[in-house]
Amino acid sequence: MFHLIPTTLNYDFLKMSRPFVWASTAFVIASFVLLLKPGLNYGIDFTGGAEVEVSAPASWDTGKLRDTLKSGGMGDAQVIKIEDSKRNEYLIKTQVDAEKTQNMGDMVKGILSKTLQEGEYQIEKADQVGPQAGEELRSSAILSVLMAALGILIYITFRFDFRFAPGIVRALLFDVIATLGVWILLRREFNLSTVAALLTVAGYSCNDTIVIYDRIRDYQKTHPNMSLYDIVNRSINLNLGRTVLTVLCTNFVVVSLWMLGGPVLGDFALCMLIGFSISIPSTIFVANPMVMYMEKRIHAKEDRAKAAGKAATAPSPKHA
Repeated sequence: MFHLIPTTLNYDFLKMSRPFVWASTAFVIASFVLLLKPGLNYGIDFTGGAEVEVSAPASWDTGKLRDTLKSGGMGDAQVIKIEDSKRNEYLIKTQVDAEKTQNMGDMVKGILSKTLQEGEYQIEKADQVGPQAGEELRSSAILSVLMAALGILIYITFRFDFRFAPGIVRALLFDVIATLGVWILLRREFNLSTVAALLTVAGYSCNDTIVIYDRIRDYQKTHPNMSLYDIVNRSINLNLGRTVLTVLCTNFVVVSLWMLGGPVLGDFALCMLIGFSISIPSTIFVANPMVMYMEKRIHAKEDRAKAAGKAATAPSPKHA
């Protein structure tokens, strides 16, 4: 049988994990700093505003439509061409106050009617989100990621034991927070599609780690005399080919969506591409070393308990 990576590979990944753990910690801190300043580039889903989808004449381009809207008093409008449309369609995004938001479709129609005849353009749809609803969506987005992490923590605790749960949650949070940090550096818009992509990354991050944990548990049963350090290393080596192939195959699809999906799917796919790529080192170098750390803590606690028990049962010295 063909193997991308030989199953005889026996590389000491845990020995290399320390610099990766420190690097991941530094990356998370840097991401938190970026979240404070400059912060996320929130879309109208979270700040409130309007989106209007409009079809324009074939001779028009993004610049022409933007200039027309600017001359009509919508200078802050963001114009995006919908590449996957058969017609010359554009998405107009703007952040305005609540009163104007209610009539944004009529405003765009009024501006275009001064330049174009009836039938040369068409308002396909107009959506708006109020500032209060945007604030609620922002809180719900943060809560959804935290609830996902909590749910996975509980699941791993029952599926394996508590030694495994902190590692997978740490890797999950690292993948999500690091992806957010890269997203801020790219200055991409943060909207509900991005939240959906981050939740997908969170679920995907757990998938490969759980497979490795399964191997660790099986090896512990079949090799009871083998140290946990060697078992974890062996499990990573045996699963390495699957890890690489799974991410490569998934990213082929995600790259296709990114390149061909247009503005609607482009950011969603790009966010997943970043997160899936980050998940490879986090699975190997962040999640698994935490198993060793928890094992050491448990043994240290047991040793202290035994020492305390011996001290309590030891006969007290006789007094003269």
